[in-house]
Amino acid sequence: MVTEFGDEDLDFRLYKVLAAHAAGQIEFGTYERDTDDLRAAYAALAEAYDPQNQDARDAFALDGYIAESGTGVPPVNHAQDARATDYRHALNLFPIPALARRIFGTLENCRIDRRLRRTYRGLTRDLDLIREHLRGRRPEIIGLPASLVPFELLFQITMLGGALDDAREFYRQIVSELETIVAEYLHDGNATVADTLMATSRVYSLFQSISQEDSEQQIEVPDELDQEDASKLAEQMEALRDANRQPQRRDARELFNAWNADAEGEGDELEGSEAWSEGEMPEQDLEAGEVAFNYDEWDRELVDHRVGWCRVVEKKVKRGDRAFVDDTRERYKGVVSSIRHQFQLMKPEDLARITNELDGEDYDLNAVVDFFIDRRADGQQSERIYTKRLRRRRDVAVSFLLDQSSSTARTIGRHPLQPYTHPGRRIIEIEKEGLVLMSEALEAVGDVYAINGFTSEGRRNVKFYVLKDFGEHYSDEVMRRIGGITYQNNTRLGAAIRHATAKLEKQEARTRLLIVLSDGRPYDHDYGDARYAREDTREALRQAKTVGITPFCITIDRESESELRDLYGEVGYTIIDDVLSLPERMPGIYRRLTT
Repeated sequence: MVTEFGDEDLDFRLYKVLAAHAAGQIEFGTYERDTDDLRAAYAALAEAYDPQNQDARDAFALDGYIAESGTGVPPVNHAQDARATDYRHALNLFPIPALARRIFGTLENCRIDRRLRRTYRGLTRDLDLIREHLRGRRPEIIGLPASLVPFELLFQITMLGGALDDAREFYRQIVSELETIVAEYLHDGNATVADTLMATSRVYSLFQSISQEDSEQQIEVPDELDQEDASKLAEQMEALRDANRQPQRRDARELFNAWNADAEGEGDELEGSEAWSEGEMPEQDLEAGEVAFNYDEWDRELVDHRVGWCRVVEKKVKRGDRAFVDDTRERYKGVVSSIRHQFQLMKPEDLARITNELDGEDYDLNAVVDFFIDRRADGQQSERIYTKRLRRRRDVAVSFLLDQSSSTARTIGRHPLQPYTHPGRRIIEIEKEGLVLMSEALEAVGDVYAINGFTSEGRRNVKFYVLKDFGEHYSDEVMRRIGGITYQNNTRLGAAIRHATAKLEKQEARTRLLIVLSDGRPYDHDYGDARYAREDTREALRQAKTVGITPFCITIDRESESELRDLYGEVGYTIIDDVLSLPERMPGIYRRLTT
C-alpha cells in the first residue's frame, strides 16, 4: 500500500519506481553469486577484516591483497569458504554487519538507479519526480541527531543527485569524501554489486571515524551564528520535528531499503548506533619500543595553544615486503638511471681546489708568473700565490612526511570494464613509488634525509611511523618498510608537522626542508571544524619556519589551492594534476628546492 502523496496517480508513479528498482536488482546483478568480481571483492574484504591481520592493518601491509601475479585479483581460499559467494556473505565479514548492511543498501540503490536511468530512458521522468519529492522533504541537517547525520549525507549524495546546500556547508569534508567514493565506484555504467561492496568498505571506514560527540564539533558554523545559537536552533528543530512526527507513516526513503532488512528481523533502523560511535577515542596503549610525545595544539577560539593537547606515538614499524621497491625500480629503471646521473652531477667534489690564497699546500703557477711580472713592472705584486684543497659537501637535511590517511586509498586509472583484473592504482602506491625514486636520488647526491608517515585516530592517537631515520642507511630493512606502507584513519596534520619539526630541528644543516606529501586537507573526527584544522596547521608551519625549517607541500588536490596558498605561501607548494606522474616529478621538485 503506497500512500505517500495522497494522490492516486503520483502514488502509482512511486510504486512504479519501487517496482523498477526491485526488477533492476535482478537485472543488474544485486543477487549474483560466485562471479569472478564477487570472489575478488570477497577475498579483499576477508583480508581487510580478518582479525588475524589486525596488527598488519595497524601499521602496514594491507595492500598485499593484490596478487603477486600482477593480475590484481586477490587469491581466494575456496577450502575455507566453499559456499557460493553473494553480497550477504560479504557483508557478514564486516565487524558490524548491521552498519555495513545499511551502507550497502543505500549504495546499491544508487547503482541500480544509475543503471535504470541509462537503460530505460522512459523511467527518467518518474525517477526525477521521486527524487525531487524526497529532496523537498529532507530535514535540516543541523537539527539531526549526530548519529543520523552520516546516513543522511550518504542518502543525499547517492539518491538525491547531490548533497543539499546546508549539508555541504556544515559537513563539507565528509560530503567531499563520500562524493569521491561514489564517483570512483558507482558512476561507471557497468558497475557491479562487487563495486558496491568495495565502496561499502570505504564508507564503512569513514563512518567508523565519525563519533556522536565529535561530529557535532566538526560542523563548520557560519561566522554570524555562534555555537550557543546553533545549539538552540538544533533543539528547536528537533522539538518541531518531534511535534509533527507521524509514527505510523513510513518515509519513501525507507521503502527503498526494505529489501535489505536483516533476515533475522533486525530492522533497518539506527537504534543502538552508539555501538559504533562511542565518543572520543580512548588513549591506546603503547607497544614495546614505542615512545609517546605530547604537543600543543592551536585553538583559534582561545587564540592560544591547548597545552599538551595532542599525543604523538612514534611507532615501531612492522616489516613489509621488499618486492614493492624492486618492482618500482624495474618499472622506472630508465628514470632511475637518469635521476641518479642528474643528482650525481649535483654532488660536489670531496676536495675542491681553491686558488689565490696567502698560504697553502702548493703554488699556483699562474699566480707565481703574475707575481714576477708585476714585481718587475711596478713592484705592486700580489702575495696570493698559493692553493688549498678544502673538503666540501652539500649541507642539506630533508624530512619527508607522508599522509597515510584512508583517503589515499582512492584508485587512479581504474579500467571501467575490467575493474578487478585491471584495478588501477591507489594514490598511496603512487606516493610510495615517489619515495623510492627520491631515495635513489638522495643516495646519489648524499643528502641527509628521513622518511616518515602519519595517521590519526583522535588527538590522543596520532601515529607517526618512522620508515627511515636520519641516521639510518637505505638498507634492506628500510626498503621493506616502504613496501609495507598502507592507508588508515585520518589526517591530524598539525601534530605530525610538530613532531617532524622537532626531529628535523636536531639536524645541523644549513638547509633544512620538511616536504609534506598529502592528497587533501587536514581532517580528524575531533579536530574541530575545517577552520580550526587550518589554523592549527598554519601555526605548526609558522613554528617550523621560526626554527629555520622550510616547509613545502606536494599535493594532488586542486580544489584546496587557495588553502595551500594561505598555509604555505605562494611558492611553498605544488599541485600535481596527473597523479601518475608524481614519482617522476618528485626528484625534479626536490632539485629546484635545494639548488
